[in-house]
Amino acid sequence: MIDLLRSLLFLFLIILCLACSRGDGREERKPTDTDNLWKTYSLPHYRSIYHLSFISHHGGWATGERGGIFSYNGSEWMQIAVPTKEQLFALSFSGENKCYTVGSRGTVLLYSDSQWTQEKLGIEWDIMDLFFLSEGEGWAVGENSIILHYDGKGWKECSAPRIGYLTRVFFTDMNNGWTVGNNGLILHYDGNDWREINSPTEENLYGLYFISAQEGWAVGSAGTILHYQHRQWSLYPSPVENHLLDIHFDFENRGWIVGVSGVILEYQEGRWIEMPSPSKKALYTVTTDDEGNLWVSGKGGKIFRYGFKTPDQKP
Repeated sequence: MIDLLRSLLFLFLIILCLACSRGDGREERKPTDTDNLWKTYSLPHYRSIYHLSFISHHGGWATGERGGIFSYNGSEWMQIAVPTKEQLFALSFSGENKCYTVGSRGTVLLYSDSQWTQEKLGIEWDIMDLFFLSEGEGWAVGENSIILHYDGKGWKECSAPRIGYLTRVFFTDMNNGWTVGNNGLILHYDGNDWREINSPTEENLYGLYFISAQEGWAVGSAGTILHYQHRQWSLYPSPVENHLLDIHFDFENRGWIVGVSGVILEYQEGRWIEMPSPSKKALYTVTTDDEGNLWVSGKGGKIFRYGFKTPDQKP
């Protein structure tokens, strides 16, 4: 059974990689006046980036393939030495100077006291995402419906209502959490147990974000956009058919989605509209910093920032 699930995992990753390469040779877009608002950062060593996270406009982290972790100091990205070569899929801050990153084959790294150390959980499943509410309350999800809970002392595995491949997790408070995965799988945590929620799609879901406990979004393959409102999930109009891989809203409730072929969608007056992109390659991650600058990255070893709002960066 384990060999079968491992084979299915490899097939899933191969299909995702092939999907993310489709369309990279599409017709070149003509330059626009907004193109000069994108600033490109080339990483010191080629790494695809799977996740970006910022504590401020001059302090951020990026995680990616082959154990790649990069730190941003306000002007450049620098690679940080870490004790693994596994893929690192996601990062979450648990405190001001403390964070975790997770990855393939059960990899969990802790950043504390200015260094990264590896924690051994005794599992081999890929961990795809994690979310911390506080230094003593965190969650992680991944392959084979693995759900891990951090209680301030250590990680404990929790049961899931059915087997699936979980890709993202998001909590609005300790008693309200969500995770999504392949074949439209949606699970909800009510403070006691995880249970499956009726899903309006069978497409794989790759991105998840909640604006509040009452409103959330999920995105996935074939341009799928789901909207959670009035206690139910429904399909939302999408302007593209690209696989959509991540979604983020900032503190002003401005929203963005990124995906295959460098697609970027912006939420404007109730509609998702395609905006100019700095890349034709797949974008895996999107976020903003504390001054509202938009950051995206993915395949190709580059990180892009939209806007020049910081005093140390002039157009």
